[in-house]
Amino acid sequence: MNKIKKIGLLSACISLSINTSINASTLSLSSSFAAKTTPLIAAKRIKTNNTELVAISAPHHKIEKKSLHFSQPLAQASTLSFAVKPYTSVSDEYWLEVTGKQLNSGIALAITKPGALIRLSGKASKNPAHVKSIAIDPEKIELSKGKQKLDKAFSQKVSQEQFATANIFPNSSAVKLEQRVGRGEFKLKVNQALNSEERYLVNVKEKGSEHKLTLSIPSQTLVAKQHITLDMSINNSKGKLTNSKHKAHIKTPTGDILPVNYRELNGKYNIKLPEMSAHENYGELYELHIASQGNDNGLKINRNGKVAFAIATPTAKMTGKTVVNLTHATVELDIASEGRYELSAIVSGTNKQGKAQQVMLSRSAHYLQPGQQQVNLNFDTKLLKILQVHPPFQLSELRLVDQSRMALLQQ
Repeated sequence: MNKIKKIGLLSACISLSINTSINASTLSLSSSFAAKTTPLIAAKRIKTNNTELVAISAPHHKIEKKSLHFSQPLAQASTLSFAVKPYTSVSDEYWLEVTGKQLNSGIALAITKPGALIRLSGKASKNPAHVKSIAIDPEKIELSKGKQKLDKAFSQKVSQEQFATANIFPNSSAVKLEQRVGRGEFKLKVNQALNSEERYLVNVKEKGSEHKLTLSIPSQTLVAKQHITLDMSINNSKGKLTNSKHKAHIKTPTGDILPVNYRELNGKYNIKLPEMSAHENYGELYELHIASQGNDNGLKINRNGKVAFAIATPTAKMTGKTVVNLTHATVELDIASEGRYELSAIVSGTNKQGKAQQVMLSRSAHYLQPGQQQVNLNFDTKLLKILQVHPPFQLSELRLVDQSRMALLQQ
């Protein structure tokens, strides 16, 4: 195998790594006049609309308790928006977890695209007493179709040592199928002594395949026990396959697996997020995993997809009562858990032409106790004067963030 081919296969393997991230923003508030808060009703557990708020203890880390405000001007032609945007993941790959014993006996693989790339990785065990998975020698991998073993089935091979040299995918090896092997159902077998109970991840990447899993979620910022509607389907070049079956689970930041049941309605899937345990590692991400199977005129299709998302404990909520004044807006909040909360909104005023114009992004943060509160979102009146806009002022993109637990609660 020449060096150029090895580099090409290593580069292709890099694309197997899924790196999903969510942009997180933090608020740095400059000192200004402090907004006042007025507690109205003490409450321990509040139910507003369909969201039941949860009372949890205040975080142990030090939290600023002074009310602070910050405003920044927007460009005249600004179309700044914080509107919730759906996220779509498209997958042309699948993976399965198997044991060393299964690999020695042979595992079934469904291939929809000639020249598929197959990576085999030993899984690290959380138990330090477990024996480390043996790296698989790609020269010991064989492929068969039906009862016939295929000769020269692989066009390229990458060993564990070659991956280590590239500093990617520790304890992994990979093979790329010859184009002439075609597609269909195959059996992959490892003719190398492996620890029978050790776990391996087999990842099949079918770049360029017309068969793709599309997974869409309404937002990457969700709330515990929230009902969400998903779009998930296997598609070919002509459209959606109608015979697809899906399984779902959620992987927590600690690695725990939570089963998820879904209900199908009008081609969409409704799931209820499980209740998440409160913990101190705020801002960590969960993953929704989908394993799908389909059939396209006798061709078996396997696909896996995943999407990362943040999940918040509903510690507070806007009630919907907001009054906009000349110097501030008063927003009514239901607070179930003590902590620091941020209100933010885009402020519009009336320009010289008598039209509403977005001119300023204002943010106010307050440390609040449980109860129903009237909370001020302050405007920078000097900035409004400089920007030459006049009342009536309007708010858009109003958002509530639990700063002490790094969670977007409402927008």
